[in-house]
Amino acid sequence: MSRRDWPAAEAAAQEKLKSWVSDGPGGVVLGMERGMPRLIAAAGHCGAGRGPLGPDSVFRWASVTKHVFATCLLESEAFSLDMPLGEALCELAAAPAAVTVAQALAMQGGLPDPRECLTLLGVGAHERTEADALYTWMAGFDWLNAAPGSEVAYSNGGYRLLEMALARRGFVFSEMVAAHAARLGIGMRASEFWTDPVPGLVPGHVPEAGGWSEGFQGMHLSAAGSLSGSAMDLARWLADLMPRAIFDRIARPMPLGSGEATGYGLGISLTRIGNMAVPGHGGAQAGYRAGFLCDREREIALVVLTNRDDGDATGLVAHVWAALYGVPKGALPKPAGEWAPPGLYAAAEGELWAEVRPGSIVVRDAEEMLFEGDDGWFVSNAAQSRMRLRYEDGALTGELFHRPVRLLPVAADDEAPDLDGDWMCDGAHLQIRGRTLHWGRGPLRQTVTLMPLGSGRWLFSAGGRRICLQHLTRDRIRLSLARARGVEYRRV
Repeated sequence: MSRRDWPAAEAAAQEKLKSWVSDGPGGVVLGMERGMPRLIAAAGHCGAGRGPLGPDSVFRWASVTKHVFATCLLESEAFSLDMPLGEALCELAAAPAAVTVAQALAMQGGLPDPRECLTLLGVGAHERTEADALYTWMAGFDWLNAAPGSEVAYSNGGYRLLEMALARRGFVFSEMVAAHAARLGIGMRASEFWTDPVPGLVPGHVPEAGGWSEGFQGMHLSAAGSLSGSAMDLARWLADLMPRAIFDRIARPMPLGSGEATGYGLGISLTRIGNMAVPGHGGAQAGYRAGFLCDREREIALVVLTNRDDGDATGLVAHVWAALYGVPKGALPKPAGEWAPPGLYAAAEGELWAEVRPGSIVVRDAEEMLFEGDDGWFVSNAAQSRMRLRYEDGALTGELFHRPVRLLPVAADDEAPDLDGDWMCDGAHLQIRGRTLHWGRGPLRQTVTLMPLGSGRWLFSAGGRRICLQHLTRDRIRLSLARARGVEYRRV
């Protein structure tokens, strides 16, 4: 990596932060070099009636937690990375039991995400769920989103399972975090639930018509995203971690089972900025966004934490990093713009569908920004959701998550589903009449329209998500989202 220009980095941070007014939520940018703060920029307030944000304001770190957990797991020496999960968690069904520790950490296990599985059962994000009940339920999933080692696709499921496995060996994640925090004199801490008291925590803000509301999550927090702390806390943790050999272990990308290279390690991903592959990670929870990047050789850590749901922390940290290292604008990824005819696309069969938008693509209801690549390709810049696509011969072709794809435009279709009746899954109930689906209970009951994707597949909107319904047999249907692709309902 080349020269560092801290004044340029600060100017870049201030340029982005100036749109966050002082009487609204905002964020903090903090840069540290060899343990010394070199950049501190902040905008916005801590919450209604509170003061301005600063380097010691406490935020939720969301998925930035993952690299801390991976560090603690390796330090424990409780498991080898090639150990199947079933050796530590005997209750697991056969499919998840065969996933290795490394695959679970590196997003290669195909393990379903429990939050999206709950969504597919109609359980809202605000409903409380307990750790033991979640584990017992997840242990019974005898299916995976993909074969282990065949793709890199984001899921929190592996981290939740490994936290349970580690605890059974006598290593409690929250206690390990507390020990590190005490050693470093920082405020990093793990919570079990959103409602647990966290000293100094600023509320997360979600935009709504006419203002903001405070974010909330009912599901038990796990090692996938349970940490909180200030920007200074995170920078000091990283300053201590970077010189240690364990940082190389977690930051080293793990190849697929085929040997193909990836950009994701153990809770650390590589972000392309100019000709640099920079280790770091991002995170998102209701009302919070987080991101960091590291230069191990120079012991530089750059951190962004926000208390607003629309705060693009990973984009902001990359922007400031580019200024810090003098990366010319021409060397930065160029947004894709109008890269393919907009609209819905689907694979010839299965649950894979996408929507083309200017500058992005939505895959299984998860949106990813695209950028201009070489030779007419359009690519993502996220190692955990690698995409390389182009439109040719009337179809989208290329790769999604390291796997070849060909998606065809969804044609107008009056296909009437032969799905009339009541359907159940794990106590959840839905009812279909023609192309109308009824889901939920009491005042939460929703009535939505099934939109054909062709070949026995439909989309419907519920709970703020677009869900794919696939007709498997006369009495079986499957619901899917990006991180949970195998929730089956049966006709009753």
